[in-house]
Amino acid sequence: MAGMGTKIAPWLLLLQQYYQGRLNGLDEARWGELLAALAQESDCGQADIAQGLQLMTQCDAAARRDMGFEANRLFVGPDAPKAPPYESCYRGENPERTLMTDETLRVRDFYRRAGVELAAKNTQPDDFIAFELEFLLRLLAQETEETQAQTRDFLREHLLVWIPNHVQEIQAHTTHPVCLGMALILQGAAEALRAEFID
Repeated sequence: MAGMGTKIAPWLLLLQQYYQGRLNGLDEARWGELLAALAQESDCGQADIAQGLQLMTQCDAAARRDMGFEANRLFVGPDAPKAPPYESCYRGENPERTLMTDETLRVRDFYRRAGVELAAKNTQPDDFIAFELEFLLRLLAQETEETQAQTRDFLREHLLVWIPNHVQEIQAHTTHPVCLGMALILQGAAEALRAEFID
């Protein structure tokens, strides 16, 4: 029987695509297809995910078109990002939010020990959220005892440690419905993973 990790995988893939900017510029027809496909996945039983999807469904075409600009402001710049999507910005003594810290190297080492090489390696620091989600999706796809243990360790040591703070910063710095919807989906996915692998 498939665990919650399998049910949460489509949402993790959506988040990975979002953080990589692949949803920016989708026309209304593609948005409609995406939202319809996501509605089919809403049986995961996670309230935050359902609420996030509802926010995205209810926003208008202009808000969906502007999503890329708001995501850029939150995650990239040109000013200091309001909610940087890198683990190192939320871990240890890092008030300047420097990238490529010891935490980044620990994430890189975790990937290496698991024998995973990421498709877009060296385009962003290893602790970029889209990379961490890609790694997690690879582990969930294998469903062996070893990868379940790796998933549990990765969630406990990395992803679940910083995602709550990242979500809080998004919620504190935007009112954009797609960005808030994605933050809720991220929060819900993290809670579902915690319930399955940690609690």
